[in-house]
Amino acid sequence: MFKPIETISQRLNPQLRKVAVNTGWLFADRLRRMGVGLLVGVWVARYLGTQQFGLLNYATAFVALLTPFATLGLDNIVVREIVRNSSHKDEILGTTFFLKFLGGFVLVGLALISISLLRSGDRLTYWVVSVLSAGVIFQAFDTIDLQFQVQVQSKYTVIAKNLAFIIITFVKVILIQINASLIAFAWVVLLESGLGAIALAINYRMQGYSFWAWRWSLTRAIALLKESWALMLSGLSIMIYMRIDQIMLGQTSGDRAVGLYSAATRISELWYFIPTAICSSGFPTIIEAKGISESLYYQRIKQLLRLMVFLYYSCR
Repeated sequence: MFKPIETISQRLNPQLRKVAVNTGWLFADRLRRMGVGLLVGVWVARYLGTQQFGLLNYATAFVALLTPFATLGLDNIVVREIVRNSSHKDEILGTTFFLKFLGGFVLVGLALISISLLRSGDRLTYWVVSVLSAGVIFQAFDTIDLQFQVQVQSKYTVIAKNLAFIIITFVKVILIQINASLIAFAWVVLLESGLGAIALAINYRMQGYSFWAWRWSLTRAIALLKESWALMLSGLSIMIYMRIDQIMLGQTSGDRAVGLYSAATRISELWYFIPTAICSSGFPTIIEAKGISESLYYQRIKQLLRLMVFLYYSCR
């Protein structure tokens, strides 16, 4: 039987309690998105029909496949560097933001060139991919989330993203009521990225931080990219594994097949976030322990694994 994470965390030591509460925020966020998103997603799928819904999912998978070229595999590296060198936090965050911002434009260019080659003459697919890929540029603002991850306070990110999610959910309902076109739903995805970025920025300022303190450093950028390129390739491999099926279906069997396949697989993909949420919450404390002592480092890893097992059996 499911028990709230906050109740479970009372039995744990303070460090694990902090990780458990942070995971609870991420877990509650995903449950909310699962419930509301699935309901509205089904409504959108029925409205668009298998053909247009398939085209939207094909374009989404196509952009997702290239996303590692925008994120550059920097997230875990940046969290580790801030934990190790908190005095250089603003330089690390500023450099990461500009790298991701530039990476977003690189992704847009790659997406437009690639889709022009794969679907030459298909103007609708080209414009949908154009709009969706532009939304990735706003992911540069997810650099703010890395600071919250270091503090194990993902609740601020959850609050910001949920505000955007709620607004966009109502917008999607309105679009269905006014019989909007497919491209309008693509613009809504872009709008959600923009609203999420704005909400994150506001939250960052409300916590007393300043963007004006962020600094660009070419030396820091080179150092980060030297360590992150392998993670970028790893992320690319994961995206190929996760999304290539929809792209292959779209190229061989058409968008209708993608629509049917996407509707069937969406529910199973919702649960991928559970181990990711737990690990992202525990990662900063493990890195911090590495700088203190080797024994504490391995102790934290064991505690994280015990927490995952504990949550599994408590939620059965």
